[in-house]
Amino acid sequence: MPLFRNIHHNPEYFSEPHKFDPSRFEVVPKPNTFMPFGNGVHACPGNELAKLEMLIFIHHLVTKFRWEVVGSESGTQNCPFPVPMNGLPARFWKQVPSS
Repeated sequence: MPLFRNIHHNPEYFSEPHKFDPSRFEVVPKPNTFMPFGNGVHACPGNELAKLEMLIFIHHLVTKFRWEVVGSESGTQNCPFPVPMNGLPARFWKQVPSS
């Protein structure tokens, strides 16, 4: 299994690979350099559905709710994919519509 994190953090493919910069994907990356859902015969068969579900979820999260991270611990751990340390505890509440 390839370690996609190593590919996604390779300075040959992405300048400043450790910097959070979503705008780097405004230009389509070179083939086989960004593989969040695998690639080729090992590609996730539901990747388009997963992307759609995340877009809908994020839309509702940012338009209808307020939220904050609970706790002070930050950072990521790689096992083998990057995940927040100790999960990502957060508090959510429904946004009150403005009149």
